Amino acid sequence: MLFRSVAFLSVCLAGCGRDAGSAEVAAGGGPAAAAAAPPALVRTQVIREEDVSPEFRATGNVRPRHFSVVASGADGVVAEFPVEVGEFVPAGTLLSKLRMESTDLELQEQEALTEARAAELAELQTPRREDVEESQARVQALQVTASNAQRRLEELRALSRRGAATQSELRDGEDAFDAAQQNLLAAQAAYQRTASGAREEKKQQASSMLESQKKHVDFLKAEREKRLTKAPFDGFVVEEHTYVGQWLSKGAPVLTLARLDEVEVEVQIDQQYIDQVSAGREVTLRVSGSGGAGAATTAEGAREWTGRVAAVVPRSNWERGSRSFPVIIRIQNEIDSSTTPPTPALREGMMAEAAFRGIPVKALLVPKDSVVRTSRGAFVYVVNPAEEGKPLSVRQVLVSLGIGTGVWIQVQGESLAAGQQVVTEGAERLRAFQTVSIMAPAKQAADGGGGAPAGAAPK
Repeated sequence: MLFRSVAFLSVCLAGCGRDAGSAEVAAGGGPAAAAAAPPALVRTQVIREEDVSPEFRATGNVRPRHFSVVASGADGVVAEFPVEVGEFVPAGTLLSKLRMESTDLELQEQEALTEARAAELAELQTPRREDVEESQARVQALQVTASNAQRRLEELRALSRRGAATQSELRDGEDAFDAAQQNLLAAQAAYQRTASGAREEKKQQASSMLESQKKHVDFLKAEREKRLTKAPFDGFVVEEHTYVGQWLSKGAPVLTLARLDEVEVEVQIDQQYIDQVSAGREVTLRVSGSGGAGAATTAEGAREWTGRVAAVVPRSNWERGSRSFPVIIRIQNEIDSSTTPPTPALREGMMAEAAFRGIPVKALLVPKDSVVRTSRGAFVYVVNPAEEGKPLSVRQVLVSLGIGTGVWIQVQGESLAAGQQVVTEGAERLRAFQTVSIMAPAKQAADGGGGAPAGAAPK
């Protein structure tokens, strides 16, 4: 019984010793254990120092730069509504028409009155030929009467000198001659008045009344035009607000019209990046579903567009806790006119992802494949400087990651410098201070993963 207990205790102690050794190996075993391990076959690349621009992204919705809730200009019942949602309408297209029977009748009445005013003015400006001829004939007749009265007066004067005529007869002759002269003057004045037409004051009054009447007709035509709602610009009908038979009040919405030849995307940029965004800068945007026939798209089906920053709004929604600032980007849209109705590539409400590039900064860049991520952070393995007679080894450097550009990424870490070599393949199996054998560059390019080791550090 005692023999079995001793044997069991020996086995347990042996097991505990093996577990502790395994834990030490798993923990790295320190520099001595790493140096004792055989050299690991690795690939390396040199750390680079370059100017890189920080890239930040934001999403927003596509919206038309211009849209209008087209309203009715008058009160009335809708008689015609010839358009539908989704239809493209050129500027000036009839959108709706109100009933206008009473408007047309009043307009016709006033147009007839205008014609009467015009006829009155024409009558005053141009006298009738018959009236002129009548006045002229009256003047000629009175000229004859005056001539006869003058002749009779001369006869009476001659008789009076011989005593053959009385003074009473002579005075009657003089009175008859004076009356004939006055009648002739009156007839000549009437002729001049008839030949020259009406007085200038009368003509001016008639002309003013005609102009007033024309203005009233123009007003009625403008009022009639208000009952016809037309498209103010080329655009797409995106929403209807009425239909035939509905009563519309003045100013009530008829439909919503969107102009999509140029669109906008509003994105929110965080406070830490807003100083790197300015009006006029080009921005690359990705919009899914906007490819169109023959347009190049990404693997995800998104098409890249180039826009330009139109405005940076200098106010955030800070009252609600936001520190992001609105940035408005404008994009020239593409509209396929070969379809009916025309088809815009960018539609209102599409989601767009905008990519901005900031101010370039100096950065140390390593291949992304060289970064080893663990629960303790991100690390790179840097090849230590070669020492004569000793194999190459690596050290583990904790790094913080920064800007990524292609297959490279910015890193910051202790004692990192441009020109140092970092392990890009085989880093997952390395431990700190482990010896390594670097594959020759020619072999790396030739076999893409295999090849013989380059050996120890050059002597």
